Amino acid sequence: MAAREIGPIVIIGCGPAGSSCALKLKKSAEARGAPLPIIVYEGKHLDRKSYFNQCLGVLSPPLGDIMEKELGVPFPWPIIQRKIEGYVVHADRTAIALEGGRAPSYACRRVEFDNYLYRMVKEAGIPIIPARVTDLDFSADGVMVYSEMDNVRAGLVVGAFGLDDGMAKVFERATAYRMPPFLSSVVTKIHPGEAAMDRFGNVIHAFLPSSLDRVEFGAITPKGNHLSINIAGRRVDAGTLGDFLGLDEVCDVLAGACGSALPPLTYFKGRFPTLPARAPFGERYVMIGDAAGLNRPFKGKGINSAVVTGIRAAEAIAARGGSVEAFEEYLKCCAELTGDIPYGRALRWLVNSFSRLGLMEGVLDAARREPALRRAMFNVVSGQETYKKTWREARSVGLLWRVLVSSIRKKLARSPKA
Repeated sequence: MAAREIGPIVIIGCGPAGSSCALKLKKSAEARGAPLPIIVYEGKHLDRKSYFNQCLGVLSPPLGDIMEKELGVPFPWPIIQRKIEGYVVHADRTAIALEGGRAPSYACRRVEFDNYLYRMVKEAGIPIIPARVTDLDFSADGVMVYSEMDNVRAGLVVGAFGLDDGMAKVFERATAYRMPPFLSSVVTKIHPGEAAMDRFGNVIHAFLPSSLDRVEFGAITPKGNHLSINIAGRRVDAGTLGDFLGLDEVCDVLAGACGSALPPLTYFKGRFPTLPARAPFGERYVMIGDAAGLNRPFKGKGINSAVVTGIRAAEAIAARGGSVEAFEEYLKCCAELTGDIPYGRALRWLVNSFSRLGLMEGVLDAARREPALRRAMFNVVSGQETYKKTWREARSVGLLWRVLVSSIRKKLARSPKA
């Protein structure tokens, strides 16, 4: 089925994945001289920026090049709040500063980034219906899309709704799609004042605490006028974030910026995928972004993955229509993401295991002496290289042995003497 024969293409969600897909579809179709009818549904008030998104809003390279070359939209410099110049990784009482990379990352408010892409879609003349989709009826001749406002018969539906429970259940009732596995994230923020933000600097602090079983990792990220603090794990909640904020290493970092007493905090909760969804495409539907789960399972780079999957799906639809074969080609074009998943899963298991056993302090000690390990850690934390490439550059029996010996020695040195 050629793209022009599909009928209207409905995209559910106008976040980074949905907006990128809409923009690329329009651009690709016009380049072929065969414009496509595209309709986007978005239930959030992206124009008002009046909602919360738990994503920390770190824009990593090569996102700027992707946006400018593949979408034809400029990188949103006006919304950038801070240049991220490095990272500090903490493992209990040990920390290491990591710097380097080809280009810096940039921090912004995620709602500002969503609003920017939303405006780009509107300026491209693509209609956006401000309503939530409530149900779908799949049939041989199309998909009936029901919503809170306008109902549309579509030829193809693109799911860009993240990990929204309600929308996932709609697809699960009607198709073989199943939501991807995920971690929960709890987020809060502190406004310590301009002088305190200057003292904090332009680095992200990442934490791998051995004493909190529920927490896989935590982070403190500087923004324009505040610090965003988040934790992630399968069963984290507001109480877990309170425990995290009470850790000595976290208190030390925050005390340097805003003193010993924290203000009253407001917590937000979200989640992000760790593995691909089951059946992310089928007859007349395809998933992109978090709904597809095609992101890095440890350090997600969720915004980059969302934009890339939206673009690749649009290219497949414009070139080959809405067939299952077209979507199989879409997955093949996401090989850098899908091929990295086994390496990311292995790394996540390894880091979690070392952290629970109290061995990560020794790993950080070894990184101070081993440039290859230090470089690999930077690439993992920053997401500037794939896990696969990082592993191939750093793998060495000698290095692995030295890391293991350092970890055990550090653990034994910290153990209470009999």
